[in-house]
This record gives sequence, C-alpha cells and structure tokens, in this order.
Amino acid sequence: MTGLLEMREKLKNLYARFDLYINPLFKFAVALCVFSIINGNIGYMEKIQSLPAVLALALACAILPLNATILAACAVILLHLYALSLEVAVVALLLFLLIGLMYFRFAPKDGVYALLTPIFLHFNLGAVMPVATGLLGKAYSILSVISGTLIWFFLDGVKQNAAALGSSGEDVTLTSKFTAVLNQLIGNKEMYLVILTFTLVTAVVLLVRRLSIDYAWTAAILIGALVNFIILFSGYLFLGISGKITGLVIGSLLSLAVALILEFFLFNLDYSRTERVQFEDDEYYYYVKAVPKMYVAKQEKQIKRFNAGNAKKTTRKQMQGRVDLRE
Repeated sequence: MTGLLEMREKLKNLYARFDLYINPLFKFAVALCVFSIINGNIGYMEKIQSLPAVLALALACAILPLNATILAACAVILLHLYALSLEVAVVALLLFLLIGLMYFRFAPKDGVYALLTPIFLHFNLGAVMPVATGLLGKAYSILSVISGTLIWFFLDGVKQNAAALGSSGEDVTLTSKFTAVLNQLIGNKEMYLVILTFTLVTAVVLLVRRLSIDYAWTAAILIGALVNFIILFSGYLFLGISGKITGLVIGSLLSLAVALILEFFLFNLDYSRTERVQFEDDEYYYYVKAVPKMYVAKQEKQIKRFNAGNAKKTTRKQMQGRVDLRE
C-alpha cells in the first residue's frame, strides 16, 4: 500500500509541475479518440477520415477548450452523414441543436463528460460515466452524459441502417427516409433504458457519497455499480434484447475497477484516524467529523559527511544541531 501511495504522490507532483503540457496532451488524446471512433463507425466521407486530417483536427482541439472539440466532432459527424444522405444529416443537425440548447444552457463546463461518454460506450464501459459523474460532478452534470449517450445511440442506429438510409432508388421517397431516421432514434428502447439507468445511478452515487459515513465513496461506487447492473440486466430481459448479458457483466466489472482507481487517486481517506470535534459559539453547537487523507510522509534527506574517518550518514535534523545550514 505504501508503494501505491508513493506512486500516487509522485504522479500528483508530476502533474502539478507539467500540467501546462499534460492538459493539452489529454485534450489531444480525447479528440483523437473521438474522431477515430467517428471515422471508424460512420466514415462515409473519405476526405476527412484520412490520418493527416484527423491529426490536424486533434492538434487544433488540443489548444482549444473542450467545447471546441464537441463542436468539431458535430461538424465531422454532419459531413459524414451528408455523404450518406442529406435527410440523415438534416435530422442529425436538428438533434444536435436540441442537445446543444440543453447542454450549453445547463452544463457548459462539463464537456469532458459529453466527450468521454461515447468513448466509454464504444468500449462497453459505459457504467463508468454515471458513477464518475456522481462522484466528481454536480446533479446537472448528468445532462452531459445524456447528451453523449443520445449521440452515441443515434450514430449506432445510422451505422446499422446505413444501407437503407443511403439508398436512392425510385421507391425511396424523402418522407420515408426522414421516417426511418426518426424511428431508429425515437423507437430505440435500449437508448431509453440506458439513459434512465445512467440518471438513476448518478443520483444514487451523488446521494451516497455525500453521506457522513465511513468509506462513503467506496459505498457509492459499489452501490452505483450494483444498481447499474440490476436495472440494465432486468431491462434487457424485459425488452427481449439478447446478446448483451455477457458484455454487461464484463463491462460492469471493468467499470467497477476503473471507478475504484479513480477513488484511489482523487479521494483516498484514512478512516482509522478519524477525529470528531465539538465546539460552540453564542448561537450554535458544532459537531465536526474530520477524516485525514492518506499520504506518505517525505523521507528525511540524508547528508554524507566526508570529513570524518568513517563516512556516516546523518539526517538534516541531526546536522542542524551542529551546523547552521542557513549560512
């Protein structure tokens, strides 16, 4: 455990020293992953899915705010969908406008959740997002997760129905394409199930982690993961969605591991040294529970003395009694 705590402190110190470079690198990695997933799933316009184009977009997003990456991703999606079908692109534009009104009105500072949600859903780790949002975000932060979920399922539906949506035969009318696009979005019961689950899990985690109990974050993670699994498992059985159970089990376990790692780095407390303090003023009594964070004390610096017959090592505290180190 001590070795892990030392590693955590070193990583924190490293980030504190080089955050000016680490933050753009993180935004570059997120943007690169987002654009790669978009091109891999709906890459219908060849000109913008080449590696130089993707790298150029990711580099531009690295020096811009995260919301610029969201706008760039929407533009790339619209271009791909336009290459597939004008009707699909129009529906996507309307969807993006509705989501944008919700997102930029209530949660404009939570762009990282909106970007990471499709990424984690792509790798079957969607359960990480509601748990992480409940631990680190506010109640309204779930709107960013919902935005990312809506876009992910919309694009997944377009991918599955690309042959029908991109057809241009005489029997395919403008109205039929619009109807097909809207049906695959509005009639997607799995999407509604996932959005409902993520909303409930975020609320549960947010409630539990604020309780004044020992290991509140750990309890919030475990309860949130359990609620996520139970609702999705029951929902898949009720809706008759097959082929999802194995992925749900594996994804839930991996998501639980990621959430516990997140807790270790951001909220690791030593409950064995909990202190309770009581004091009062003219109007109130105060009962305070203080839980210290786990940390590793810095090791004493050792100074090697070369002026002695046998080279001995003494600590700084021992040397201060003999030599004034400030001179």
